[in-house]
Amino acid sequence: MKKYYYGAFVLYLIALVSYITYQYTAQRSEMIALIDKRLIQCANVSDQLLPESLHTPQTKAGSITPEQDRELRLKLSRFSQSVNVKYVYSFVIQDGKVYFTSSSATPEELKSGEDISYFYDEYTDASPLLLKAFQTRTMQFDESVDQWGHFRSLFLPHISPSGRLYITAADIEISNIDAQLHALFMKSVGEALFYILILIPFFFAYRIQNKGIQEELSRQVSERTADLEERSHAVSRLLDNASQGFLTFSTSLEVDDEYSQTCLEIFAERIEGKNIAELLYSEDIHKREFLDQTIRGIFEEEDEATTEAILSLLQQEFVINQKAVHIVYKRIEPHRFMLILTDVTDKKNLEKNIERERNTLKMVVSAISNSDEFFELLEEYQTFLAGRESFVEFDQTSTHNLSELYRTIHTYKGLFAQKDFITTPQGLHKVESKLSSWRLEGNISNEIIQSMINKIDFELWLSRDTNILRAVLGDDFMEKKTTITIDDATFEMIHSKITDLIEIQPEECQDLVELLEVVRTLKYKPIADFFGSLPKYVAQLGERLEKSLYPMVIHHDTSFGVGEEFRGFAKSLIHVIRNSVDHGIETPEERVEHNKDEFGTVRLSISDTEENIMIEIADDGRGIDTEKLKQKALDEGFKTASELENDDSVMELLFEDYFSTKEEVTELSGRGIGLASVRAEILKMGGSYQVISEWGIGTRFIFSLPKESLKKG
Repeated sequence: MKKYYYGAFVLYLIALVSYITYQYTAQRSEMIALIDKRLIQCANVSDQLLPESLHTPQTKAGSITPEQDRELRLKLSRFSQSVNVKYVYSFVIQDGKVYFTSSSATPEELKSGEDISYFYDEYTDASPLLLKAFQTRTMQFDESVDQWGHFRSLFLPHISPSGRLYITAADIEISNIDAQLHALFMKSVGEALFYILILIPFFFAYRIQNKGIQEELSRQVSERTADLEERSHAVSRLLDNASQGFLTFSTSLEVDDEYSQTCLEIFAERIEGKNIAELLYSEDIHKREFLDQTIRGIFEEEDEATTEAILSLLQQEFVINQKAVHIVYKRIEPHRFMLILTDVTDKKNLEKNIERERNTLKMVVSAISNSDEFFELLEEYQTFLAGRESFVEFDQTSTHNLSELYRTIHTYKGLFAQKDFITTPQGLHKVESKLSSWRLEGNISNEIIQSMINKIDFELWLSRDTNILRAVLGDDFMEKKTTITIDDATFEMIHSKITDLIEIQPEECQDLVELLEVVRTLKYKPIADFFGSLPKYVAQLGERLEKSLYPMVIHHDTSFGVGEEFRGFAKSLIHVIRNSVDHGIETPEERVEHNKDEFGTVRLSISDTEENIMIEIADDGRGIDTEKLKQKALDEGFKTASELENDDSVMELLFEDYFSTKEEVTELSGRGIGLASVRAEILKMGGSYQVISEWGIGTRFIFSLPKESLKKG
């Protein structure tokens, strides 16, 4: 029993120490709060004292005269002395360096002329918090101790009317706070000693009285122990006969002694006395703390509806010792919980097998339904992988190589996902994520990029998918190709020879004109043929994103033939299609609410003029919110306000590398690289593009490609 008395005494001491600490902390916080309020007022007033012309994009060394600098310093010095702060001053940042644009000085410094910061002097001791204020544009407080004393500082960001970011700051000496807090601490210690002395007599009186009570309780406990043991054995027998795991715990969150045999099988150890949060989250401290706090909060909650709502949000599926376990939470008493655990490993394995079969069937049907495109994609991807050693151009910067490789991987990921491949898109998504992290780091060399690419087993992902197809469709299908291809060198040789003969003997070689057209068909095919799989892709996207869509129709009134030069651009257009469905088309509920047809429309139109091929992708979705787009670019520092003065410049943001309005990255979108790939492909062909959007009506992407670049000869 003595340990309980000593424990109570220790707890009492802990409470006193906590009280002293709280008093000390609260008093210091109160003092600092008053000082911070004063600093904010000083920094704001300083900003009012500074002329607007001091912080413009053109401000630089020599922008003001020494006389103007001295007059401003005297004005700030008089102000700082009147409000009893040490200094007030302002900064700008340029090319990563911080410069003074104004500063007060103490009377001694004004008199001696020493230790004065002049206009556009570089500030070489910029603290991390000052730099953070520039980066985040949020107010920052700092404390520092040096040979001149203990100071607290405020850095307050502003944007001038001309758009220049600058900071006004104020310093105040707080050395006297330490002395005040020391006096407060000694007072609190004295109070604690006084309370200890007056409690000692009560402590001994309570101990004497409690001794008699303990003797009576011991007798009663002995009488009831036998009865409780019999009941305990009965409960154990009941739980062990159940097919589910049952355990209980109270406010301590420690598992009670009685639980079913199934719990032993699930946890593979005895669990009595162990914390339930630690059992369920043995390796995740954050989830463990969340469950602990949630359960303790429920113990204090009296409303049953609220309790049930909170319990429904708790995790119910766990993996424990390689078993899938489903858990139901029940509060059986105000301060007692029961957990019902069910081993659902077999059920989960069955669900995984069904999902695997479903994905396999989708990939098989996709390969059969358009085998031409299937084999073209395989051949092109394998050719791409064969040139792995040239992925990185060592005469280019690593940033350039990362961007080019990123675009290519992103496009192939979309193409394989369009064909319902299983493993390959997932693998390419991981590569894409790695390239994205390197781009953000900004210090990766070309050698590291090439080394990483050489180590990645791209072929393994592809072989896993093709082996599935081979197992279902057989070797005959995988070895058969239904298209005839001809390489560029062979085509140019044959085409050149026929053309030369026609030019030399035009009348005698009229029969070669038809032959020339036949040869051209080996390299060129109608432009609409490149988009044959898009209607199916749109339907799949709509189903996946739960969007209602009419079947996509491709309109074309030209039979113009194009060669392989067109393929890269044609494939990149899946990014435009994906954006139209993902970002453009609203949910059925939204469309009905805005008096639209429940089913959305995405269409592709192909036409030609004398010199150009025109391709338009249009949807009747929500359109593009240009103000939101512009604000996102400003918030993330992609552009300045002056660079986004018209709608064309705002629309151009859609095609910027790594710019996305999505808040999270998914396997569908969010990287901000899709439309950048489209721009790279169309510019490569000498084409142009335009985006026309009307809020609430829809969006049109119009691409113009010169015929000359599509079909030479």
